[in-house]
Order: sequence, then C-alpha cells, then structure tokens
Amino acid sequence: MPHLSKKDEDRMVRYRGQSLRLLQDAMDEIRSGRWLRCEELLWGSLTLAVKGVALGRGRELEDGMKAVEEYALELGNEHRDRRIREAFTKLAVFGDTAEQVRESRIRADHLVTTLEDVTGAVEKLWDMAPGGDLLFGPTDEELDELEEMDGGRPEGGYGGRD
Repeated sequence: MPHLSKKDEDRMVRYRGQSLRLLQDAMDEIRSGRWLRCEELLWGSLTLAVKGVALGRGRELEDGMKAVEEYALELGNEHRDRRIREAFTKLAVFGDTAEQVRESRIRADHLVTTLEDVTGAVEKLWDMAPGGDLLFGPTDEELDELEEMDGGRPEGGYGGRD
C-alpha cells in the first residue's frame, strides 16, 4: 500500500466517517419506511467506500459515477466478492423495486436483500482500506473538525448518480 499524505489520511477518515454515517442514516430511513431516501443514502455510502479504498491504494478516481462503479467491479472481481461486484447494479433497480413494494405488488424481501448486500459491500470495502481493521472510527467531533478544515463534502458531493 502506498504511503498516504496527511491530507489524504484526513480525507480517508472523512470518507469513512461520512460513509458509515450515511449507512446508519439509511438504516434509520428503512425503519421509517422511506425506501427512496434510503436508496440515496446507500448510493452515497457505497460511493465513499469505493473512493476510500481507491485513495488508500494511491488511486484517484475520475469524477463521475462511471469510474467509481468500474472500480467497484474491479475490486469485487479481485476479492471474489459478489456483493461488491453487484452493489451498484442492485442499487440501480432499488427505486423500481421500492415502487413495486409500495404498490403492494411484491413483498419487501427483495429490498431487504439488497440492503443487506450493499451494507455487506460497504463493510467489506472499508475492511480493505488502510486502517479498516480498526473497530472504532473517529468521534463526531473529529469528523466535524475535518469537515470544517476541508470545506465540507468531498469532491462531487456524496456520490449520487452523475
């Protein structure tokens, strides 16, 4: 693994904290039955996790979702992990599936499976990143301080579909 500069280490900490917060927020939205909001949060969490792994490996991903999705596919193949390989593809149909659930044409099991797969992919991705074996991330105060130092959100926002 390449040596990270202090700036990149700070960015990695920020990406990890934001990604895990978005993932937790997605879980909260699920409990409230807000599937579409959950989808947005999952996109952001997954995107930041992929960007974090790339950064930890000294690779800067181009702007736009295509580069992020391609890198996720590459990582999934490298680690033989179906969840990482298929995470973005599953999220791409999440909204349609949520609409079918809302119209009561299908049960929510499909959404729960996608949620479990994407959550597993995010966790596995962070395990791949430098410091991924740490059980506890930075405190909220540390994350807030890093966001203030760097001006807030990472380049390209939280990674919605470009």
